[in-house]
Amino acid sequence: MKIKLDDEILFEIDDRMMQLIAHDLMEPKVEIKRRLRYAIEHKCDQIYERLEKEWLPKLREDPKIDSIPKSKTALCDLIFSRQDYKNRVQRES
Repeated sequence: MKIKLDDEILFEIDDRMMQLIAHDLMEPKVEIKRRLRYAIEHKCDQIYERLEKEWLPKLREDPKIDSIPKSKTALCDLIFSRQDYKNRVQRES
């Protein structure tokens, strides 16, 4: 089993690893997918909480902002579209 992102193989689970995983898990491939999905979603949730904590005060103080979206997607879109938003690479440079 190969774990890929944008056609780049990030990790390969060989037959021995699959046998080890199958030793404890009923559906190894299903369980691997579930755990990968959880790890990524959990990380995104943690980042969102920090983003929200940093940006809600800024948005509330901005006189140009009439309303702040309730949905995570809409709030992220609002923040990421602002001229004063910088991602990690931009903040570090």
